[in-house]
Amino acid sequence: MPVKYIGRTTDFCGKPLWEILGNLNNFGVGRLVKRHVFDRYPEPSFFRIVKVEAVEIEPGVDRRVRAWVEKVFRGRRYPKLIELHRVSYKADYRLIPKSDEKELWDKVNSLEPKVKILPSSKPFPPLLAELIKEEIEAKGLTYTEPNLKIKFQKGRENFYKSAEEHEVPNAQVIDTFFRKQFDLKS
Repeated sequence: MPVKYIGRTTDFCGKPLWEILGNLNNFGVGRLVKRHVFDRYPEPSFFRIVKVEAVEIEPGVDRRVRAWVEKVFRGRRYPKLIELHRVSYKADYRLIPKSDEKELWDKVNSLEPKVKILPSSKPFPPLLAELIKEEIEAKGLTYTEPNLKIKFQKGRENFYKSAEEHEVPNAQVIDTFFRKQFDLKS
């Protein structure tokens, strides 16, 4: 009889953080730990354990640990320590072997920070462009192709900016949401 899983699927692959740190000398201070979800990025992403604190076990809640870590995400070091507590129960952590640690640090130190420059505007969708054209022509004005100004969300992990007048974009904005929704070909 086949096994049928019920519930939400998970992409986690590994052990909870407390299980890894509890089995190491000095609770793994100085060691590198990586989350499986970071494997999607080509740049190195990992945590270096700085301090670990045990947390009281709450009944009915997965075991957690409070750890302060130095975070390296997509090859960039965070300036401040990050506290890992709320996500430490997830079975998604892997210990990086000591033999691979030097290689990872070398990759981080050799990477140059890249900022993606995205276009500051793009053409309106065809139907909306036609409506704007009709509106302008109805007013008796000359029609010039208008562009939609793009605003980008700023965040801690967003390493891109809008192109200035003199800059040339080195990346493109991809409308993957609409392509997936309506099965559109590029």
